[in-house]
Amino acid sequence: MYKNWKEYQEATASFFRKQGCSVKEEAKITGARGKHAIDVYVSFSNHGIETNWVIECKLWRNRVPKEKVLALKAIVEDVGADRGIIISEKGFQRGAYDAARKSNITLVTSLKEFERTAKPNVNFAEIPLNLVKANNEPPIYELPNKSQPHSILQYDEKIFTGNWESGNITIIDPDKKIIESIIDLDSYEFFPSDTEAREIRQYPPGSMTIADGKIFLGQVFSDFVLAIDIATKSIVKRLAIPGGGEGSITSSPDGKYVYFASNKENSFFIIDSATYKYERIAYPRGGRGSLSILAHPTRPYLLIGIQRGGKLNGVSYFGGNSFLAVYNLINKAYTKNIYLAEIINGESDNSVPACILCDEDHHIYVGMFQSRKGVYKIDEESLEIIKNIEFKPNQYNKHFSSVDALSLASHKNFLISLNRNNRELAFVDKLSGTISKSIYLGEAPNGPENVIVHKNECIISYPEKRGLVFINLEEM
Repeated sequence: MYKNWKEYQEATASFFRKQGCSVKEEAKITGARGKHAIDVYVSFSNHGIETNWVIECKLWRNRVPKEKVLALKAIVEDVGADRGIIISEKGFQRGAYDAARKSNITLVTSLKEFERTAKPNVNFAEIPLNLVKANNEPPIYELPNKSQPHSILQYDEKIFTGNWESGNITIIDPDKKIIESIIDLDSYEFFPSDTEAREIRQYPPGSMTIADGKIFLGQVFSDFVLAIDIATKSIVKRLAIPGGGEGSITSSPDGKYVYFASNKENSFFIIDSATYKYERIAYPRGGRGSLSILAHPTRPYLLIGIQRGGKLNGVSYFGGNSFLAVYNLINKAYTKNIYLAEIINGESDNSVPACILCDEDHHIYVGMFQSRKGVYKIDEESLEIIKNIEFKPNQYNKHFSSVDALSLASHKNFLISLNRNNRELAFVDKLSGTISKSIYLGEAPNGPENVIVHKNECIISYPEKRGLVFINLEEM
């Protein structure tokens, strides 16, 4: 593709010039300790702040070793640059990936792929969230372009939302209520009917996690799990996971591994966040489908909510038989299956473990979908169920016997449960299990989706209202 290293370097510089960046090739940059020869030196304004990247172009026959990453780290630090990038068509040695973890060094294995997806965020205009007020409902901060925020997480004082309809990720400053960046996902052709013209749409994002400075997400309706570099806003890897990108995802506390539980294949996958190599682990025998997975924050095991195939005292009942599988990452074996389904008239319900939370008091909470059981409270030492926190349908829940506790959060002595069918945020005293307060979140089809706690606020994604709800916890 490239005749020589010079053409490779020129192609890199040309791409950044097209993005509106100031570019110097073979630049001589003076740092605190001396002068450095840099292949491509890129400068641009990011939200009004001068930003500089040091880029090394390695058109080598072999993979780049660890020493080159460490050398670039030293240069970046010496010249005061914001980021260092090494581009290598042959890839990198394992030690190079380890050296780049949790640093401001980005490793790129394809210039063409980087050109297709990278967005330096040059002169991006911050977009304020649109405040919409309604009677007897909390105000909604709407996202632009008919975005429907589903998944939501926080990282480095920012909020990341995965938006259906618009098919993108927004990075939001929750204190200022502004969008700082938008990352588009892959596009695909859609044919509404034989008589209508085709449309170009973007795949919706599924469950998200952050590891090693990258967003990992299942790209719904596609065959891929994506890795998106946060600094460059670029898709740096498409992982062709068997069964596609539909399922749940989490990461290890140290960010070295990502765990993807497939909802189509009866397996979960352990992904190295640096090298992207993965290992496939089958669900327990009979286990089918998953919408929730969590890496325990202090213990070496995974908690996987399995939709179907569990047994109670060795008996498989007619129906769903949902359960929580506990996988030991050291022994590489399942240590326990915790049966979660309710037996009604000799049959299992069709409940689904929708979300999992571990709190600082050494308890595991599992929020249930299509279940009257609400939330299970489990002791993390014995892995035995302590109690159920049950919620009754309220006046806004006119069609279901369950409340669908789709998302959980923790704040001080309270467990916070987002009960979709009730359109409510319920605050539960962890010790007694009693509901202390319930906040109505407003009416819309399908109800709210996810909740996180940021500082002293609950932030709730409400897809059908196309925005976020902010609840002040100081008033609780």
